[in-house]
Amino acid sequence: MTTHYIRVKNKATGHEFDIPKQSFDPDRYTKVDPKRYPETTRPRRPKPNVLKGGRKTAPVETDKE
Repeated sequence: MTTHYIRVKNKATGHEFDIPKQSFDPDRYTKVDPKRYPETTRPRRPKPNVLKGGRKTAPVETDKE
Protein backbone atom coordinates (compact mmCIF):
# COMPACT_ATOMS: atom_id res chain seq x y z
CA MET A 1 0.00 0.00 0.00
CA THR A 2 1.35 3.40 -0.92
CA THR A 3 1.28 6.41 1.36
CA HIS A 4 -0.57 9.46 0.09
CA TYR A 5 0.66 12.93 1.09
CA ILE A 6 -1.31 16.16 1.36
CA ARG A 7 -0.02 19.73 1.51
CA VAL A 8 -0.68 21.49 4.83
CA LYS A 9 0.17 24.77 6.52
CA ASN A 10 1.25 24.78 10.16
CA LYS A 11 -0.98 27.16 12.13
CA ALA A 12 1.78 28.09 14.59
CA THR A 13 4.66 28.79 12.19
CA GLY A 14 3.06 29.31 8.78
CA HIS A 15 5.37 26.74 7.15
CA GLU A 16 3.93 24.62 4.32
CA PHE A 17 4.90 20.98 3.87
CA ASP A 18 3.51 17.55 2.98
CA ILE A 19 2.38 15.04 5.60
CA PRO A 20 0.83 11.58 5.27
CA LYS A 21 -2.93 11.90 4.77
CA GLN A 22 -3.73 9.82 7.86
CA SER A 23 -1.58 12.14 10.06
CA PHE A 24 -3.69 15.26 9.39
CA ASP A 25 -4.72 17.06 12.60
CA PRO A 26 -7.11 20.02 12.05
CA ASP A 27 -6.03 21.57 15.37
CA ARG A 28 -2.41 21.93 14.18
CA TYR A 29 -2.72 22.25 10.38
CA THR A 30 -4.86 23.77 7.65
CA LYS A 31 -5.09 22.14 4.23
CA VAL A 32 -3.57 24.08 1.32
CA ASP A 33 -5.62 24.48 -1.89
CA PRO A 34 -5.94 20.93 -3.32
CA LYS A 35 -6.21 22.29 -6.88
CA ARG A 36 -2.75 23.82 -6.58
CA TYR A 37 -1.23 20.98 -4.55
CA PRO A 38 -3.05 17.72 -5.38
CA GLU A 39 -2.58 14.57 -3.31
CA THR A 40 0.64 12.76 -4.21
CA THR A 41 2.62 9.61 -3.38
CA ARG A 42 5.90 11.49 -2.88
CA PRO A 43 6.39 14.41 -0.47
CA ARG A 44 7.30 17.76 -2.03
CA ARG A 45 9.87 20.24 -0.78
CA PRO A 46 8.81 22.30 2.25
CA LYS A 47 8.09 26.01 1.92
CA PRO A 48 9.29 27.93 4.98
CA ASN A 49 7.53 31.07 6.15
CA VAL A 50 10.19 33.77 6.48
CA LEU A 51 9.90 37.48 7.07
CA LYS A 52 10.99 39.47 4.06
CA GLY A 53 13.21 42.52 4.30
CA GLY A 54 14.62 41.86 7.73
CA ARG A 55 14.20 44.03 10.79
CA LYS A 56 13.72 47.76 10.67
CA THR A 57 16.41 49.72 12.44
CA ALA A 58 16.44 53.24 13.78
CA PRO A 59 18.82 55.69 12.11
CA VAL A 60 22.14 56.10 13.89
CA GLU A 61 23.39 59.64 14.43
CA THR A 62 27.14 60.16 14.41
CA ASP A 63 29.29 63.28 14.58
CA LYS A 64 31.23 63.51 11.37
CA GLU A 65 33.65 66.33 10.85
